[in-house]
Parts: sequence; structure tokens; C-alpha cells
Amino acid sequence: MKRVDWRGSLWRPLIRSVWVIVLSLNACSADKGPRPDVLLITIDTLRADWIHAYGFEGETTPQIDALAARGVLFEKAIAAASLTAPAHASIMTSRYAREHSIGTFNGETRLFGGETLAERFRSAGYETAAFVSNIVLRRRSGLDRGFQTYDDELEDSEVNRAAYFERVAAKTAARAMDWLASRPRNQPVFVWLHLQDPHGPYTPPEEFEGQVGDWPLRMKRPLPFLKNNIGRAGIPAYQALNDVRQPEFYAGRYGEELLYADYWVGEVVEFFETRAAPRGGIVLLTADHGESMGELGWFFQHGHATTPDLARVPLLVVAPGASSSRVESLVSHVDIAPTLLDLAGLNPLPHSSGLSLAPVIFGAAPGESRSIFTDTDGEAAVYTANRLTRLSSPQLVGNYSGPPHPPEVQTLEWGEEGPWKNLENDVEATELLMRYIQNSAPLTSAEAMRPEHIEQLRALGYLPPEDERGETDSSQSAPSSR
Repeated sequence: MKRVDWRGSLWRPLIRSVWVIVLSLNACSADKGPRPDVLLITIDTLRADWIHAYGFEGETTPQIDALAARGVLFEKAIAAASLTAPAHASIMTSRYAREHSIGTFNGETRLFGGETLAERFRSAGYETAAFVSNIVLRRRSGLDRGFQTYDDELEDSEVNRAAYFERVAAKTAARAMDWLASRPRNQPVFVWLHLQDPHGPYTPPEEFEGQVGDWPLRMKRPLPFLKNNIGRAGIPAYQALNDVRQPEFYAGRYGEELLYADYWVGEVVEFFETRAAPRGGIVLLTADHGESMGELGWFFQHGHATTPDLARVPLLVVAPGASSSRVESLVSHVDIAPTLLDLAGLNPLPHSSGLSLAPVIFGAAPGESRSIFTDTDGEAAVYTANRLTRLSSPQLVGNYSGPPHPPEVQTLEWGEEGPWKNLENDVEATELLMRYIQNSAPLTSAEAMRPEHIEQLRALGYLPPEDERGETDSSQSAPSSR
């Protein structure tokens, strides 16, 4: 694989020359703050096993690998959902997807009730800011709660979907670094940076094209193009590029988008840590969910299941005084808020479903084995260290109003790589899942979407086509309870 020489980049010297001067000026008059700065990075659609530090053969993530080399890497981190909005809501609340008001919806519901991670940091005197890149994270989702700055200006249109707007990594990272440069050094900050890349369609900037090249998958033969944005045994409509049908082409482009996101992770982390040096800085990096690469016949999509290709995500933590290590115990998105608050010396959120990982980060032995929930619309699962039990039913789909259906249950032995071995159904896990589902929290409808936002979600595949739903207005809200 070719390496990129960024010494000749036009971005790096221009950005750094301006921002380093500003930081230096701020440092002259700043006092050390009482608490560490905190940076939370979430990368959209990033499966853990495509990161070199997690065992991927290609060097697609040199900056993330550098974080792993000096931080704590959690081998088995499970996303709370395989869709963006519910996963991030779980990160911000320490509640599983069916325990908060967004539920398993992805753009139709709003976070309501209970204190969030950002609200807790803000009440402790932190200045809070978020920089997001995906339409379902716009402030109408309620994920802006607690953020004094919530930058959700999306002005880039996808190559295959003119109505779907996002923001590429370079622009979101620049906004975050601009904001950091403007803050006084004696003011502790909590920053959430969300990067949309490598979400499809996989269209890396020109300078990254060809840096990974075609990447072999188990599927060798060309794939057909699907008519819709979700479906098995083919390339989703929104992913189709240049009439190419070879799966290894798309896998390589995914890797190149990841390489692009990784570069900007490195830029922001370096800038953040320079600012945080007087008080210390905490960096936590994860992803909202993964992406299918042929598992169970699904290619280049997510949100359709709770299997490891979609549920296993990276989780890396760098904190002052913590040594580099790798932790094999099972952890979850819901552990992120308790961990960051604990590392910053703050109390946990009330009614948290997660645990602080701070003791493990500083060398304590992991606790007893756990059961971790993960969800998507129509399916819920519970993970343990070596197996998962999935429960799926049309009745678990948010807008379902048809006749009752008995759920389908499947127990699998899972590891870092598929295919996963079918096991005899786990009765105890199934009962645990049923109780979890039966106790689902009420949902809160998001503010009515403008027509262009409805079309953006439909183009993304998060809402069905209008002719399949039957009426447009039903996409503007969700039921108040499940």
C-alpha cells in the first residue's frame, strides 16, 4: 500500500501556523485549570477490525494506531445500536437504546429527559462544544443538549444523493480546531467531534484515492446493483460508483475513506493535546457502529442487524497517568459517559446503565463477566464474552401496526471474525432480552421535519420510499410510546 507524504500538504502548514500563534498568545495569560480537557471522537460506520491496532492487515489508521500505542484499547466494545442516532444517544446518556427516548429510530425521535454527559460537564464549569457531520445528529435530535456550541452546519452533498447533506472530515475538524483556538487556556473544555467518513458512498478525496487499492473480501464474484438502499446479496443503490460491481473495489474505497478520517483524527488530537498540556487532556475514540462486508450476505450497509460486523466498534482511551494496555473484557457505549466523568473527577449520571472503566484504565482487574445489549429497529441482542442471542420480530419495528408475530431467536458463538457458529438457543439470554424489550422507555417525537429533511432521510435509506410507506406525513413523527 502506498504511503501518503503529508509534508507537502497545503493544509498542514497554513492551519498550524495560524492556530499555533493563537494558542501561544492564549497560553501567555492563562492559568492552569482544575480539571482536564476532554475530547470525545466518534467516527461514523467504523468497524473495529478495519483498524490496524485491532489486527487489520492494512495500515489504514496510523493516527488511531498511535493513540492505541499510548492508551488503553478495549478489544470487545459493543455499540448500543447499529444506527447513528440511537448509538450516540446511548453514549450521551449511559442508557441502552430502548431505555432512552430516541429508541431505535434514526432521525424521527428526539432525546428528552434525564441528564446528559454534556449537561454534566457544563454544570461542572466546562465549556462544551460539538461538531457533527451527519444529518441525523442535527440539533432537532436533542443531542445538542448541554452543548453551548453545537455546530451542525452541513453543506456538502453526497455524490449519489443530491438531497443528502453531510460534512467531510477536513471541514468538521477545522471547525473544531478553530473553536479550540478561540478558548482561553484556563477554561476546561469538553469537545465532541463526529466524523462522517467512512460512511458510504465511499468517495475519499482525490489525494487519498488509490492509497489502499482493491481489498479482497470473501466474496470474489461481481455483485448486482440493488434497486434500494438496503438489501442482501448486492450493492446498495446509494453505494454504486462508476458502474463498478467488484466487492474488493468498494472495500478498498472504504479503507481510503478511513485513511482520510484517520488523518484528521491525528490533526485534531495533536491540536487538542497542545492546548490541554497545562491541565492534561483525556481523549476517547469510538465509532457509532460498524459496516457489513459480506457477513450473512449483506454488503456495504448497516442498521439491518445486531451482528458483530455492525456491533463491534473501537474504544480507545488516552488519559494522564494511564499506561498503554489492551483489555479483553466486554464493554459498551453506555460505559463511555461514566468513564469520562470519572476520569474528570465528576459524579456519574443518575440511572446509568454503564460502568466506569477508569479503574481498568489504571490497571485494576476487570470485573465479572457482563451481558451487553445492542439494538436496531426490528431486532435486539444481548452479548456476552463469547456468544450473542438475537431476537427479531416485525413487532420490534417502531411503526409496526400489523398482527402479532412470534419472535425469531438465534444464539451464535462470536469472535473477532465470522462466520459465527450457531448454538442451541440460550433460554436465559432470551428471557433477559424479553424483559429488556418489555421495559422500553417512551419515545419522544422529534420536531416536524421540513420536506427536504424527510427526503434526505429517505435518500439515506433510513426511511422507506414514499410509495412503500403509503403516506408522507407518517415519516415526520414517531409514536409517543412503544
